Amino acid sequence: MIPRPLPVTSHVHLPVRVAPPHNSSDAGAITTRLHHVLERDASGIRLVYANWSNDQGADLPGPDAIRVSATVALDGGAPLPVTFDGEPAATLAPGEARISDPLPIGAPKGATITSTTTARGGTVPLGPCTDATEGEGVAVGEREPEPGTAYGYGPWQVLGDVADVAPLLLVTGDSNAVGFGDRRGTADHLGWVRRAFAGTVPLINLAVSGGTALGAQTDASKLRRGRLLQWAEPDVALAALGTNDLQRGGPTLAEMQRRLTAHWLDLAGAGRPVHACTIPPVTTSTDGWLTIPGQVPTPGSDVRAAVNAWLRTVPAPLAGVVDVARALCAPESEHVWGAGLTDDGVHPNAVGHAAAAGAAAWLVASLCDAEDGAAPLLQRHPDASLGQLR
Repeated sequence: MIPRPLPVTSHVHLPVRVAPPHNSSDAGAITTRLHHVLERDASGIRLVYANWSNDQGADLPGPDAIRVSATVALDGGAPLPVTFDGEPAATLAPGEARISDPLPIGAPKGATITSTTTARGGTVPLGPCTDATEGEGVAVGEREPEPGTAYGYGPWQVLGDVADVAPLLLVTGDSNAVGFGDRRGTADHLGWVRRAFAGTVPLINLAVSGGTALGAQTDASKLRRGRLLQWAEPDVALAALGTNDLQRGGPTLAEMQRRLTAHWLDLAGAGRPVHACTIPPVTTSTDGWLTIPGQVPTPGSDVRAAVNAWLRTVPAPLAGVVDVARALCAPESEHVWGAGLTDDGVHPNAVGHAAAAGAAAWLVASLCDAEDGAAPLLQRHPDASLGQLR
């Protein structure tokens, strides 16, 4: 098989959702050190950087142009300079994305690439949270970061030339798909998407904390997806949206069907199969979500249940459904969380993210079957308790 550019690590920049100015840094320059463990053998490694921000769940171009430079070290070796069209730095206009030149290194699965990225500008969008226990960190200015836990700015994708792998998966979603409520050492945002697919299925996660199905159809959101998918074209998509559309009630079943279907059709426009996730509950609690009787569903719960019933019929144009809600809801009621699966009533905790990852096991198996040539892409019929295919 001829190698093609694919993501080789799932630890990359995801936009955080906080009120401005805290989703960006006005320090003038920040330097971020991140470790990226390779999930497959790769050569010709390239870094993708972008200038996009998250404003309360909305995709927006970064407010200012930024200038990005970086080095990469393989397994603790000497740092190599990253270049962009032969230059030592790249200027990214608001909304722009750039890919580096290939680095003169190849590395096996399990090797660690350490990126040290300096972003300079009036305002720098923030994304990845660093894990102090692994020596990651963020520094103001252009000095070497000390180990610490903070939001920084790093590669949005790490691509390499890879052969013989499963189909490339695109994920769109909200903070649950970003991984809020789960942790990687001291860092926020591990999550069920990485738990399910990392190391097995190549992944581009374009989830946005605070994202909605309605917001996914804005011109800015579509532009961001287009800019970040120009170097690695996904073969299949998984949409995990809807929680924030219904968190406080409002949309009817018909309106939710319209919003979700419009997003699926957009994802399917390139001819790729599209899957969707059912929507987990949102509740308040009188006892810190320690018990099921202590939970009270928020407005929108009845519409959410109706949307999930509709999703389980695998409506067109979907190829299949990952039943995240069934994995996270209490057995006796889809309107509340199962015991011990959330700490805030909106996001799964670590146990909940692990349960949600289990709900995607059938899709992982289907994609791996496609890699092995054992079945046509996404034609394996899974256990009905875990998911459905058309």
